[in-house]
Amino acid sequence: MRAGNAATTERLDRWLPSILFAAATFILFYQLGTAALFERDEGRNAEKAREILLLRDWVTPHENFHPVLDKPIFFYWLIAFSFKLFGVSEWAARFPSALAALGCVGVIYYFARSLWGRWVALWSGLILLTNLEFFVLARVVILDMPLTFFLTLALCAFYQAGHTDNVKWRMALCLLMYSALAAATLIKGLIGIVAPGMVIFFYLLLSKRWSVLRRLYLIPGTLLVLALVLPWYLEAGARHEGYLRYFFWEEHFGRFATTEFDRTEPWYYFIVVGLIGFFPWSFVLPFLVSQFRTQTVDDKKLFVILWAALPFLLFSLSRAKLPHYILPIFPALAVLTAAEVVSLYRDSAHRVRLALSLTWIAPGLVAFYFIGGMAWPQILPAAIRDGLSSVTEDRWLYGALLVLLLAFLVSLQILRQTESHAQRYVIQTFAMLMSLAFTARLMTAESSFRSAKELAGRAVPIITPATQVVLYDTYFAGMTFYLRSQKPLWVITHNKGNRTFLGNYYALSNREQPLTRWGKAILDLDEFHEEWKSAKQPMVIFVKKKRLEKLVGEAPRVVGAFDETVVLSKP
Repeated sequence: MRAGNAATTERLDRWLPSILFAAATFILFYQLGTAALFERDEGRNAEKAREILLLRDWVTPHENFHPVLDKPIFFYWLIAFSFKLFGVSEWAARFPSALAALGCVGVIYYFARSLWGRWVALWSGLILLTNLEFFVLARVVILDMPLTFFLTLALCAFYQAGHTDNVKWRMALCLLMYSALAAATLIKGLIGIVAPGMVIFFYLLLSKRWSVLRRLYLIPGTLLVLALVLPWYLEAGARHEGYLRYFFWEEHFGRFATTEFDRTEPWYYFIVVGLIGFFPWSFVLPFLVSQFRTQTVDDKKLFVILWAALPFLLFSLSRAKLPHYILPIFPALAVLTAAEVVSLYRDSAHRVRLALSLTWIAPGLVAFYFIGGMAWPQILPAAIRDGLSSVTEDRWLYGALLVLLLAFLVSLQILRQTESHAQRYVIQTFAMLMSLAFTARLMTAESSFRSAKELAGRAVPIITPATQVVLYDTYFAGMTFYLRSQKPLWVITHNKGNRTFLGNYYALSNREQPLTRWGKAILDLDEFHEEWKSAKQPMVIFVKKKRLEKLVGEAPRVVGAFDETVVLSKP
């Protein structure tokens, strides 16, 4: 029996890398297109890519057919190419993020395997894939996941290039590194150079390995980065006066040093975000602290620690903070955690089993809380109560699977059988996949209450090419996307609200409001009331219920409503 078990374990062990990447592919693309686009980031990012194809303008990003220049364009190119390949849909819009996340898992697996060995690589990939922030951001239309992929690729390529004597392999790694740095810079600007540059500089300083610089082909590499980056920046600057100064000064230094961008949070903000974002692996950290403190910090661990710590410190010092800013440190956190898990497994298998069990028991308790919400809805937050009503069967299924898994592990203890490392890894993978699949279903259920899709569906039957769609004193970034509009929606707002629709390039610099190819599309309240009285074309108006009394003149016809918004038609 023992020989048979050993043979089974050996066969299982050989399949573990395939299990990891099959699990990653499945869970990252599982129901990727079923959730509606969340307001506002997903809606606006998908629409900017759609308008690249409509306007055939591959230089200037547009939202609601207005130029919006707060971010470079490469991320929107990726989505636009996805639309060209797969058609315009939620799935295609999210495909670049999911693919980038899969790329991160692959890169970090091979990086960890080359430095720490197979088991650290396997756990690194699983930990990265299954922490909450990484998984959620892999399934939304946001630029931080592709940015994280290119930064991860650049840093891993740098370290490998600095430690190989194979000239051809080093040249290939340097080509990867410089290309990845250029792509990161085209996604989010100077942070694509600054964040990895900090890590590389302090690694060389503390390790006293400045000689590595002579192996990195710095001059050809710098020229390659400039050749890839400068054409778009120079063309954007030529088309939009003052853009380069605005982007490199205000969008970077202004965002970092001032409160002008309304993203101010306390100094400990990213500590909280990190602990929540790394859930459920945050529960493993206390078990690893003593293990980590007793070990020496060698060259490879120094590099990964700096990778995790320095960007975290940089973003913590910034006056502008958002939860997804620290996503680039999660690959490094995954490797550090994996290395300690494997080390602890050798020293105290019982303790590591307890630590790992917490990573799926904790999400299980959250699931049972949601299951309890079916019987006692009052225990659930009002904001998610309605959305969760559509995942009743999923909650029961997830709860039942968790109970069966727990019963299986308890039976092993009763029978005094100890699972192998490979078996524990497969159990952990299965438990985490259940948790992530349930999370994906929750995101889908909640999306209908956080998206413009339902509202757009109310209006589509009555919209003709002549209809002017109006967003009255409200804004849905995804409305243009879901209406598949061929012309701008009118946005009615007070003057101080322009920043929401035009972006900081126009609002903070007091530049003249841009016109669309169809004329002015952002009107103040008085301008719209004049249009309302005199316009002969049909209108469809989206307005919050509490704003209805502001409309004047002929009473419009109510054609639909969703949540707090009413859809009106005139005539």
